Amino acid sequence: MKEYEDNWEDRINALMDGELSATDAELLKAQASDDQELARAIIEAYQLQQAMDAIRVERAPDSLRKRLRAIPREHRPARVFSLLQPRWAMALAAVPLAIITISLMRPDTPSAAEIAKARQEVAIAFAYLNKAGVITGREIESSVGQTMADAVTDSVNRAIKSQNLDSKEKTA
Repeated sequence: MKEYEDNWEDRINALMDGELSATDAELLKAQASDDQELARAIIEAYQLQQAMDAIRVERAPDSLRKRLRAIPREHRPARVFSLLQPRWAMALAAVPLAIITISLMRPDTPSAAEIAKARQEVAIAFAYLNKAGVITGREIESSVGQTMADAVTDSVNRAIKSQNLDSKEKTA
């Protein structure tokens, strides 16, 4: 029976608030004509609504309003340093953000394996440069060496020929 009465109460409240459709309101009123308790509940709801509408709100006296406004000030806790105050909460929220930013901007330190790999790669690069230097040196030596040898040989041959000519002229 309690469920049935709760359903009545919900439907009566909806009727008083104007939330029931016209057909649902007529259906509820038709049920009230057959059920005395439902009819009495609807009548009491209408009477309660009329009584509530008749009540007018009175303004509280100034002295009472003043005392009521003072209550929060009297019971306010003393100013205590609290990390939950908005300005401190923002500052605390900024700390992890700053740490993350700094850690992302900082260059990563290489691991021991990365250092060993880099050393190997540098050693290979230097060996390649050394080999290229040797090959280039040989090329230069053969090109310049032959040119230099020809230049020296030609100048020596001229010198010898000129001496030979000078000695033949003196003997003649």
